[in-house]
Amino acid sequence: MAERSESVKHACLFAFASLTCSISLIEPGPVVTEFEMKAYKEAAQGDYSGTDPVTADMFTNMYLNNSKAIFNSLGQKPDDIAEHLLKVILAEVPPFRHQTNPIYTPLTALKHADPTGDLATDVFYKMVFRYDRLMHASLSCIKLMRWKAQKLQSGLKMLGLK
Repeated sequence: MAERSESVKHACLFAFASLTCSISLIEPGPVVTEFEMKAYKEAAQGDYSGTDPVTADMFTNMYLNNSKAIFNSLGQKPDDIAEHLLKVILAEVPPFRHQTNPIYTPLTALKHADPTGDLATDVFYKMVFRYDRLMHASLSCIKLMRWKAQKLQSGLKMLGLK
């Protein structure tokens, strides 16, 4: 999906080159929405009796739990994405691409480092299935740092400093 949107962006960039408009690719990473929460709930309650036990266990106990943890730690709210979008729209010279979540940068870098996608796939696989304890500890630290940063920003706003 991301590759398609990037291809469309490049095509539009050439098509609109002679016009006085800019095109930017917004890269949000995980976004926490009601849809996502509903999808997790339905997947957790799914009937996997027709699936082989190893795959069903891997999906329900490993993939779903780890995916939820990633979204809860790295995910942004739609309002956060909207703020970034507004900044790009109002920019004098909009960036070619804009990543809304700096915490997600290392994972995005993997995608760009290896156009085949093998590197990113391998890292995600190892994070979820081999090093899940380390991943969960790291995600907990990230979640704590994000919470503290939000509290600091709220305090600065209350003081009229930001």
